Amino acid sequence: MKIIKYGILGVILALTGTFSSEVLAQDNTETERIEALRDMVKSESLNLSMLIHSRGVFSFNENGTRTLTVPNARLKIDGKLDGGFSYNLQFDATLDNILLDAIIAYAINERTNFAVGAQKPGISYEFLTAPHKLDFVTRSFIVTALAQNRELGARLSGDLSNEFNYSVGIFNGNRLGANDNNKFYYAGRLGYNSSSEDGSLVVGVNAAYGEQSNARLSAGILPNIDGERLIYGGDLRFENTTFIFASEFLAADLDYIGFTEQDNVFGVHVTGGYKLSERSRVLLRFENLDSELLGPFVNQERLVFGFSHFPTKQTGFRINYNLPLDNTDFSNHGLTLSYYIAF
Repeated sequence: MKIIKYGILGVILALTGTFSSEVLAQDNTETERIEALRDMVKSESLNLSMLIHSRGVFSFNENGTRTLTVPNARLKIDGKLDGGFSYNLQFDATLDNILLDAIIAYAINERTNFAVGAQKPGISYEFLTAPHKLDFVTRSFIVTALAQNRELGARLSGDLSNEFNYSVGIFNGNRLGANDNNKFYYAGRLGYNSSSEDGSLVVGVNAAYGEQSNARLSAGILPNIDGERLIYGGDLRFENTTFIFASEFLAADLDYIGFTEQDNVFGVHVTGGYKLSERSRVLLRFENLDSELLGPFVNQERLVFGFSHFPTKQTGFRINYNLPLDNTDFSNHGLTLSYYIAF
């Protein structure tokens, strides 16, 4: 029976590749339709964007996770208005609280922008990357565990020069909830971006600090914060027409609710990629998450083999093979697949 199951899965993957190749062949005929759509819904003052993202998870262990989900069904409306003002509203129908972003921004000058409302605090390059633009189906363990989700607050960002940029903000620290202890969560990032014929390079350092009462951390992998949390790290990404190299580390000192000791958390991901063509690439990532206090309850380490293909500029699919390094038995391996359409 297992051979039949894996055979069926192989046929599905083969059909996926065939379907995507056919769509790619039709790409040129679709250009006029896409341009017509852009004319209808995109302008400087009113820009409508959409993301539909479907995901499948298949564990080779019969007791593991096997499911189909829609992790993102997003609608975004943004634009620039008179007097230097701009706005950004983004919703996700898959969430109980569908609000993602609700930002009012003001351009103080050409290099400085001030934004208030519900927004990302601005740390971690991978977390700041939209889900359909990630290298893999999901973000890494450490970014998922530590990079705080949307927050209510105020943020100042801009360019220090043509290459250097910054972001500093003050937030409630309770996701999209009201401040419950009159203490704030502070987050900042200093980045370097350069682009030339040889490729593009992004380097950044991040730090965040706050004191919260029973505040949930990002995806809930770690216990709720009750006291101090200090998070810091750095990231690097280089990409040219042939190769991709990316890495990020995050570390944290955290006070959990129900624990008397402070936890030290550390994690890293390292990615290498090769572009088979302009629209296809293969990738390999090592990632881990290590908690000094919680140990085997949350520690994870794995390799992820990836293949990505983008049939058109608005669509893409990814196939990941997940190999856990803490238990390499074949039954613990798995596949994740994702499709998206975005414009």
